[in-house]
Amino acid sequence: MKALSSLGCADAELSILITGDGKMRRLNRQWRGIDRTTDVLSFSMLEGVGAAESGNAPLVLGDIVISAPRALAQAVEAGHSLEEELLFLLAHGILHILGYDHEKGANEKRRMEKKQKELLRSIMEKKRRS
Repeated sequence: MKALSSLGCADAELSILITGDGKMRRLNRQWRGIDRTTDVLSFSMLEGVGAAESGNAPLVLGDIVISAPRALAQAVEAGHSLEEELLFLLAHGILHILGYDHEKGANEKRRMEKKQKELLRSIMEKKRRS
């Protein structure tokens, strides 16, 4: 995956689920205690025991869940394509899995936003070349 190799995680893997708002709301309620839908959720396997690699197997980073209805609405609102919004949400989710957290204050938010722009720029450059 271009996004992972851009972050130096070429031998890692993650799962991506694109779902509806009902499922997203249930997951958000179950795992974050927030009873509403959201655009993206990240579930890291890098916390605790899951961080260890086993033999030659790739490192499993975790799971990213994206709400298709939220992604479409946000794409329309931002005036760009659904593909661009999905890439934005995927990059955002990957950075959360890797430990970035915009909810931990203004400095961390700026740090994450900067890294997200770099990651998206890298993905788009690789996409244009392929």
